[in-house]
Amino acid sequence: MFKRNKLVNIVKLYFSILVFISLLFAKPYRGGELRTIESYKYGRFEVRMKSAPGSGVISSFFTFHDYWADGHTSSAYWNEIDLEWLGRYNDKIHTNLIVHDQWDLPELLDLTFNPNEEFHTYAFEWTSDIISFFVDDQLIKTVDNPVYVDTMNREQKIMMNIWQSTSAGWAGPFSASSTLPTYAFYDWVKYYIWVPGTGNAGTNNDFILLWEDNFDSWDTNRWEKATHTWDGNNADFIYANVVFQSGYMILCLTTPSNTGYSGDPLSIETKNIPLSFSLGDAYPNPFNSNVVLPVSLQKPGEIHFSIYDIRGHLINSSVNRFLDRGKKNIHWNGTDQDGKSVSAGTYFLRVSNKDASITKKILYLK
Repeated sequence: MFKRNKLVNIVKLYFSILVFISLLFAKPYRGGELRTIESYKYGRFEVRMKSAPGSGVISSFFTFHDYWADGHTSSAYWNEIDLEWLGRYNDKIHTNLIVHDQWDLPELLDLTFNPNEEFHTYAFEWTSDIISFFVDDQLIKTVDNPVYVDTMNREQKIMMNIWQSTSAGWAGPFSASSTLPTYAFYDWVKYYIWVPGTGNAGTNNDFILLWEDNFDSWDTNRWEKATHTWDGNNADFIYANVVFQSGYMILCLTTPSNTGYSGDPLSIETKNIPLSFSLGDAYPNPFNSNVVLPVSLQKPGEIHFSIYDIRGHLINSSVNRFLDRGKKNIHWNGTDQDGKSVSAGTYFLRVSNKDASITKKILYLK
């Protein structure tokens, strides 16, 4: 018994030392990163998002060759294509390429809108000949220098993260008390495979859409959350700061005591974007059997309809394809995806297409 107690005490001491060491070397803030499990070589990489505001804050959409996972430690294996948003600016986007031995090609480009307040679509096309960057399908930058393009030749994962940079000269000075928590919102991500001469999308129709993720939930077959950090990053990445809610993937930069997303789902709504559709008021509201949501379409197309509960959990969803413009009605009868009646309470009806999304709040009575 004495030996057993001694062993238990040694184990407790060991774990106490590990906890102390982890606290000693922990970063002061908590961020988040989502990355694909699969890696890709060439293609069109596209996202619709709203970046995180705040001096010293970086939110991103990029691809990266995870050479550490391949067992390499040398930067000679580094490949990375970056779109980054520096929260200190309300009218700029940062692009960069990183190839072997950390050669990089950073450039800060002007925007005609505030990316921290509005959802917009961003993309880059990566082929064996050229790398091009786009904002709302408008070309903003091309790189065809063989020094970069020829050496950007390794498969890369699609990644998104939010972090606090220690480089005040680049990211700006940081104040946790006036900035945190801050969030970046991601509406969807699309990946198009590069098929020169035979595609139907992108530059010269050289790309075909392979998959799209609308972030109605965490697809664990496609995405994994990260737990790491690096020199120059003042935040540790944690699972809790990658949140799937109300049809968005939300990356959170927080203090250690206030992790996750605690905002109102309605605060994520699209603002100041010309809409290809509009919504009327849901009726009757409150309702107890069937609710009608009027939709006015400016052009034919596909409309996604999703219902979320007050906690942001997806309850039901559907896709409506309309062949003509004009006024339409979308119905919901108070059931979940399996056809079972939901409990009484507050729900959010979200309607979206590739351009925008709008959310309405309703009350279901029984």
